[in-house]
Amino acid sequence: MMPPQDHIPSRYAILPYYATAAVSFVLIGFLCLLSAQAFTDHYFQPKLLAITHLAVLGWATMVIFGASNQLAPVISEQRLYSEKIPVAVFLLKLSGMAMLVTSFWNFSFTWVAFAGGGLLLLSFLLHAYNLFATIKKADSNIINDFILTAHVWLILTAIIGLMLLINLRFPFLPEDHLHYLKLHASIGMAGWFMQLVVGVSSRLVPMFLLSQKEEKKLLTITFYAFNLSLILFLMEGMVFKSTLGRPLYLLIFLIGITCYLRYIWQCHKTAMRKQTDQGMKQTFLALFLLSIPFLLLLFILFAGNKIPVQVFTAYGFAYFFGFISVIIMAQTFKTLPFIVWMHIQKPNQLPELMPKDLFNERWVKWQMLLYLPGFLLFLAGILLQHVLLLYSGSVLMIVAAAFYCFHVFRMLLKLKTK
Repeated sequence: MMPPQDHIPSRYAILPYYATAAVSFVLIGFLCLLSAQAFTDHYFQPKLLAITHLAVLGWATMVIFGASNQLAPVISEQRLYSEKIPVAVFLLKLSGMAMLVTSFWNFSFTWVAFAGGGLLLLSFLLHAYNLFATIKKADSNIINDFILTAHVWLILTAIIGLMLLINLRFPFLPEDHLHYLKLHASIGMAGWFMQLVVGVSSRLVPMFLLSQKEEKKLLTITFYAFNLSLILFLMEGMVFKSTLGRPLYLLIFLIGITCYLRYIWQCHKTAMRKQTDQGMKQTFLALFLLSIPFLLLLFILFAGNKIPVQVFTAYGFAYFFGFISVIIMAQTFKTLPFIVWMHIQKPNQLPELMPKDLFNERWVKWQMLLYLPGFLLFLAGILLQHVLLLYSGSVLMIVAAAFYCFHVFRMLLKLKTK
């Protein structure tokens, strides 16, 4: 259903994010190919830092920001507080990302790196302010809580990241740099990405499946389990500089994930729309792929001190390039066609086409048939320290990313032809 016309944000508040993310996705594939050998070494090195931050900032977070500018008015039934702020956020974020990723690639920590980190933090603050101002008038509900709290964790992640950036040039932190790096990565992965995915999918999955039953109490347990474990984890790491409680915090977090998966299962079980399209099938695939980084994390926590360094690299890669990337690729073709369609469709007129007419369902299937083997080959290459597997996997991921990018721009160009 078309939302009220005055609740539809400007295309410039949303579509540049999707376009930039698609291009970044292709670039990441090429950088993985060029730096395949680096994935056989320690994870704290220039090439991997650059690729990781491009994946986080230019790919995953870029799509999330664009989608949230569309989703916030939908879930709050309010107009987006400002349509100028997203344009400013996009420019700040793009500039800051380019400066930071280039600095990591060259391992050069001059004013360029610090300015890039500062611009990124400013863009996060502005984006969070715009969402808070949009949603604050809406009725309080657990999905809004997930989305807003995720942005708090994003800002904390950025603050710690900026501290680490300064620490590389002017050491001031009392503990080893890698200790704080693990905190930075963990709260970004669990506090920002995981919490945001849970919040958004809890709104979209039952809507797309036409679910007849939603057990919101399960989401409430998930929300408190996630945030309790994250607060305890951050306090222990920053204040007490310890790691003894991490198995307990993981158990609490696991309770939250279990309740979330049960919620999704209930939505699927009571769905009126039994035949799922590629977007939903790949969303469920992404949730299954979450088991890979989770098993690797268990190995890291309980295997003792002699953990091969490639396991840490594989853990991060499996999370971002498995779970996060697959769910983004899937949901792009559930959200972007509708967004483009709203800007094509004139109010009070019968539609000439529908969102499903703006993309090719078979292409969505084929891009995943290319991407998934590439991801698994690359992951195996990391764990086995096998360069040929890394090259083979990166080539398949490049082809899949290029396919995805072409598909996205094909939809965006519909705006100029209508």
